[in-house]
Amino acid sequence: MILRPLIGFKVTIKRDGSAKYALRKALVVTRTSTILDSVVEVDIGKSTDPHRERSMSYKVPYLLTPALYILVNAIPIMQQLHTVQLNNIILSRMCLHTILSTPYPIHLILDTVQLPKIISFHSTTLRKLTLSMMSSWETVRPLIAQLATSLEYLELKWCEFLPPSQLQLPSFPCLQEIRYRQHSTRRNFPDESELNELLRLAPQVTRLHVTGHILNEPITACRESLQYLLISIWMLSEHMFGTKPFPRLMHLSLIHYEFADIFPPSSFISDHFPMIKSLDLSILWEFRNHAMVTARSHHRVQTLKLVIMIRDGINDDEVDPCFPVGAPNDQLHCAMLPAALQTLKLEVTEFNGELERSAIRCNRWIFDDVIPSVTGLGGPGLKSIGLLVSVYKGRPVAREQALSRQWVKAPNGDWHRVE
Repeated sequence: MILRPLIGFKVTIKRDGSAKYALRKALVVTRTSTILDSVVEVDIGKSTDPHRERSMSYKVPYLLTPALYILVNAIPIMQQLHTVQLNNIILSRMCLHTILSTPYPIHLILDTVQLPKIISFHSTTLRKLTLSMMSSWETVRPLIAQLATSLEYLELKWCEFLPPSQLQLPSFPCLQEIRYRQHSTRRNFPDESELNELLRLAPQVTRLHVTGHILNEPITACRESLQYLLISIWMLSEHMFGTKPFPRLMHLSLIHYEFADIFPPSSFISDHFPMIKSLDLSILWEFRNHAMVTARSHHRVQTLKLVIMIRDGINDDEVDPCFPVGAPNDQLHCAMLPAALQTLKLEVTEFNGELERSAIRCNRWIFDDVIPSVTGLGGPGLKSIGLLVSVYKGRPVAREQALSRQWVKAPNGDWHRVE
C-alpha cells in the first residue's frame, strides 16, 4: 500500500524574481516525488489588478517560459492537483491541451491569458472554469463549448467580450453555479441579454452571484431554479431581477446593504423572496440593529449572518441611523415577528483597529442588545450565536489575527459559551 502525503502544496511562480530561481523551483517540484505527489494547486504568473486601467498586453517574461513548460508537462502526474491558475501569459496550444487532457485538475483559472485557437481536445475532468480580465470571445468560446457538458461552475470577472448577436454555445446540463462580476469600465458583455441567454442554456443553475454595474434588461431566466442568490442591494430597487417572486430561493446574500434605497427593505425582501430561510447582509457596524430587524421581519428566516467591515475600530458612540443602540423602540418591535430567527453569525473584520477592543464591543452588543429575553433584538427563538473577529494588516491583505466565540441557549433560557 502506498500512503500519500497528508500535506498539500501550492506551487507559485510569479513574474518578478530571478529566472534561475524560477527554473530551479520548477525542477525541485517536478523531480521530488513526495512534493510532486502532494501538489494541490499550481499558480503561474502575476495576477492583474482589475481596478486599474491598463493596456491588454500579453508579453511573457523570459523567466517564466522554462518554468511554465516544466510544470505544465508534469501536471498529468500530479495526482492531488485540483487547481491550475495562469496569469498574464501567452498559452501555447500544446500547454492548453496538456492541461485540459490531464485526468486530475478540477478548476482552471485564466487571468489575462491569451489563448490559442482550439478545435477539439480529449475528455477532461475540469468542472470549474474562471475567466478574469479576458477579452477574446473568438478563443474563449471554443473552450467553454468544449467544457459545456462537464462544467458545474463558471465565473466571469471583469472581462470584455464582444460576442456576435448570440453566444453560440451549447447547453450546460451540469452547470450549477454562475458568478458574474463586472464594473463600469470592464463589462463581461455589452448588456445583460447575454447573461440571460447563458442562464437559459443552464437550466440546472441553483447558485448565482451577480455584482457590479448591471444595466439594461432584467435578469429573469433563472427564477424557477435558483436557490442561492448574491447581489448588491441596489439591484432590488432597480428591479434587475424583475418584479415576480423567486419561489425556490432559500438563501439570499446582499452586499452594500448600507446603500439601500428601498424602505423598508425588509418588506421588499419578503415580497420578492418569500421562501428564504437564510440571509447574509454585508453592512457597516452602525447598521447592525437595522439588519437584525430586517431578518426578524421575515417570517421564514432562521439564520442571519452579518458581515461587518470596520476601518478604524468600533466607536462606542456610533449609532444605527434607523434604530438607536440600547432598548429597542416601539417602531422596531412592531416591525419584528416573534420567533423565526434561531441562529446569528457575526463576521467582523478590522482593518486598522485592535482585535481585543473590537471583540469586547461586539460581546457588549450581543449581551446588551441581542439576547435579553424581553427587549432583545434576537427574539425568543434565538438559540445560537457565533462571533468571529479578525484583523487585516499590510498589503496585499492577509489575515493576521482572529478571535472566535460561540454561545448557545440552554433549555432554561440561560446562555453558555461553548469552548
